[in-house]
Amino acid sequence: MYSSLAENLFFSRIINIKKKFLNQELKFLKLFLETTNIFPVNVILIDSFVFFFVKSGDYFTAKSHLNKLRHIIKSRKISVIRAETTLIKLIFSFFDDIYIHNVRTNENSKGEIVEVLFLSNKDRAIAVGKEGKYIKTVNYLFKNYISLKNPVNKTGSVPLEVKCSLTSV
Repeated sequence: MYSSLAENLFFSRIINIKKKFLNQELKFLKLFLETTNIFPVNVILIDSFVFFFVKSGDYFTAKSHLNKLRHIIKSRKISVIRAETTLIKLIFSFFDDIYIHNVRTNENSKGEIVEVLFLSNKDRAIAVGKEGKYIKTVNYLFKNYISLKNPVNKTGSVPLEVKCSLTSV
């Protein structure tokens, strides 16, 4: 467990999101642009999920078109995410419709574990998703698309895992 200052420094670290546009991503980018008139910063497809990353200023406008996008793309789960530059803001963007009580970090031998704490089972269940698919997808994103630079040796990235837990007040 880190001290409060160390956690603040950890969560304020700058992140990079890898951009990789294949034909399928370009098709979804075009559809998103035509539907919302907003150019997404990034589009990431993982299994049945489509993540549209948009600038913070465009987020609420894009979010207002979410039901229309879900109606057009029925076979996939659609999420609009703010393209944030710091780790803590990005974590909150992935869980935007639910109440997060606290976020803390733990270190283990494999890397960093970011624990997102909820007060109710209902909020935690929404965060984890049906059969844990959403949190597994978020962890896959952090493993393969989101890099958090290692502050010690400046090379490579720090492995990061997100877990959802219940807490008491």
